[in-house]
Amino acid sequence: MEASGSKSPKKYLDQATGALRELGIAPTKADFTPINVLLDKISDLDKDRVAVIAQTLSQTEVFNEVVRDQTSAMDIGQRYEDIAKSFNSIRDDAKTMVDQLADGKTDIFERVTNIWMKLTRGDIAARFDQIRATYLDVTKSTKDQIEREGKILDAYQDFRGALKQAEVLAFEVLKEANGKLDAAKGALAKVADTLSQYKGEDPAERAKLELARDE
Repeated sequence: MEASGSKSPKKYLDQATGALRELGIAPTKADFTPINVLLDKISDLDKDRVAVIAQTLSQTEVFNEVVRDQTSAMDIGQRYEDIAKSFNSIRDDAKTMVDQLADGKTDIFERVTNIWMKLTRGDIAARFDQIRATYLDVTKSTKDQIEREGKILDAYQDFRGALKQAEVLAFEVLKEANGKLDAAKGALAKVADTLSQYKGEDPAERAKLELARDE
């Protein structure tokens, strides 16, 4: 069942699911799929191949969901936006403080405004420290997410390999099915020909020939 120089569908699938488990993503047990009804009807052709095909196809939705959900779950973009907003607030508050000093004195309203600014947003030095901490954190998260997404996509690539190998097995099963169909057609033609050539008058013998044709 394994082509030269390539992995079997089961090896591809085991490798893909193993990679997800290493990332802490346990692939859920595949739900029953309608295709299993059809595959069950042809399992007598090649039980092993059909079982592998069914197992691979049953994981399709699982891997599609993992790629869709896990590669869009991070909030990195939002945190970069928070950094930009913090810089904007520093710029605006610094400009306000410079404007306050333009007349050489700070009145009571301006002092209250400055106190409120520090209480609500923190002083400028503290906000620079927060920006630095956020930047280092988001940079690390970005690196981790890129590596994580790379591993997930590698796992998905292995799953696609399993699907392609399952397709190879499906064509092999189809070839075997066509062979059995041709043999059945040949057997049917033979008994039908025997029936058509029967010229006897014995009803029982004719009934036997008709039964052989129908079977």
